[in-house]
Amino acid sequence: MPRIEGSIDVPGPPSSVFRFCHEMDRRAEWDERVARVKVLTPRPIRTGTVIRVDTPSPRGGPVFSWEGEFVTYSYPSRSKLVVLDAAPSSYFAEGSEEWSFARSGEGTRVRVAWEYEPRGLLRRISDALIGRRSTRGAVNESLANLRRTLQAEA
Repeated sequence: MPRIEGSIDVPGPPSSVFRFCHEMDRRAEWDERVARVKVLTPRPIRTGTVIRVDTPSPRGGPVFSWEGEFVTYSYPSRSKLVVLDAAPSSYFAEGSEEWSFARSGEGTRVRVAWEYEPRGLLRRISDALIGRRSTRGAVNESLANLRRTLQAEA
């Protein structure tokens, strides 16, 4: 299963950064991989919360949706979201995304790891040739957007 990792130092204490990253209504403002997020279970967000993520196609095609559940939600240090259901048209069949937040100097070191299984042989080949590079770029751009957003709000 491919694993894409990224990290960045951002301003603010881990508690504030964790809270901001889990504001599902604002996720599309900075995450390149997200068009919209809807919380499907009662708030507040915690272990067991289920969300639906609308994801823009990396090549400008139609938006596809997937649902995930927070299997770990340890404020203010880490969370893990596991894909429960991805549309048959989606690029991946299964996956998980893990976030961690730790004090780093005057701010917070944010780490993200996205693991996924491309759906079908052709998508696995395509992923090995170009998909991982594109996904890695989107993860890194999202982290840079996160830093810019938090700097602007500081």
